[in-house]
Amino acid sequence: MNKIKKILIYLVLLAAFTASLSFYACTPKVDVSIYFANYSDNQEYLEPEIRKVSRDSDFYKSIIEELIKGPSDKELYPTIPSDTKVNSVTVKEGLAIVDFSKEIITNVEEIPHSSTTETLAIYSIVDTLTNLDEITKVKITVEGKDSGLIDGFYIEDFWGHIGIYETFSRNEEIIGKI
Repeated sequence: MNKIKKILIYLVLLAAFTASLSFYACTPKVDVSIYFANYSDNQEYLEPEIRKVSRDSDFYKSIIEELIKGPSDKELYPTIPSDTKVNSVTVKEGLAIVDFSKEIITNVEEIPHSSTTETLAIYSIVDTLTNLDEITKVKITVEGKDSGLIDGFYIEDFWGHIGIYETFSRNEEIIGKI
């Protein structure tokens, strides 16, 4: 009887393990265009790089985390400091609200803050997300706020040029010709 009990327990554990493997294997990955900076011929623009992202409950957050990882193509450049964290991404009625850690505005060493880099940073986020059918506008927040001070930086000013005072729509003009 003891041997039969052990075999049954083993079979139940094996079945549970097999079921969990098939669950994780079935999470579909989709191709997503992640937009990074390109500087060539005295022009600055965004260029997509295709990444495979799991279409799970953290899908939108995973997309922005891929953007923060930076490009794998050596001809492209990151737009967001690599120590930035994605606190959350919520999508409702076509609006994505992306909340970042403070490093997106306080890390000025990795990506110098200028009008050019700010434009590329904001629209790399916006154009990456609005490339998805269900998102038409993007709101950027920092530490859950869209205004106020963090470590001496005004959140709403972002990098000091465009600011994040409003929601953003897709900008096709900043995307380079491929």
